[in-house]
Amino acid sequence: TLGKMGAGDSASNWFYSDMILIWGSNPNYTHTANFHYIPEARYNGTKVVAVTPDYNASVPFADLWVPIKIGTDAALALAMCQVIITKGLYKADFVREQTDLPRLVRTDTRRFLRESDRKRGGAENQLYLFDQKTKQVVEAPLKSLALGDVVPALEGEYEVGTLRGRVKVKPVFEFLKEKLRDYTPEKASQITGVSAKLIGELAEQFARAR
Repeated sequence: TLGKMGAGDSASNWFYSDMILIWGSNPNYTHTANFHYIPEARYNGTKVVAVTPDYNASVPFADLWVPIKIGTDAALALAMCQVIITKGLYKADFVREQTDLPRLVRTDTRRFLRESDRKRGGAENQLYLFDQKTKQVVEAPLKSLALGDVVPALEGEYEVGTLRGRVKVKPVFEFLKEKLRDYTPEKASQITGVSAKLIGELAEQFARAR
């Protein structure tokens, strides 16, 4: 249970979506008062996809039903991520500013590179980025998500000095890509029962929806 009526903006804004995924829910029964915005959105050109193992009451209002095996939703989501990243369909500027994926991680300990690694008495909460403009490791901003002139690298491996010598570091994004290699659409298809072709198409449509 979510415990919150709306996890974002007003339900009326669903009408303006390019794509709606009904996933892990049956809003025709559980969000009855606002459900009408979903079928109405289809008149506005919205594509509605229902990801659910059962043909529930919300599915007839969707353009596509994805009958997934029970309990395998994570594998489908990871495979969609794999397609989006492999095909370069993600918004790099958004990822750099709004996620921790550019933060540098030590390859030896697989922990964030912290100021305490580099300076005696350094802060535990000060993390680092690799700036593509200056080609240097810089401090990640603490008080704001705004990056200013810094363009954090999402990929690559770098070497930095620490109190215990030089270590190699990589952005979190690199570790994510490594993890997603285990979740190709073909492998996820065996887990979820959803065809690899459909997983790929769904991922691309989702990524391209503004």
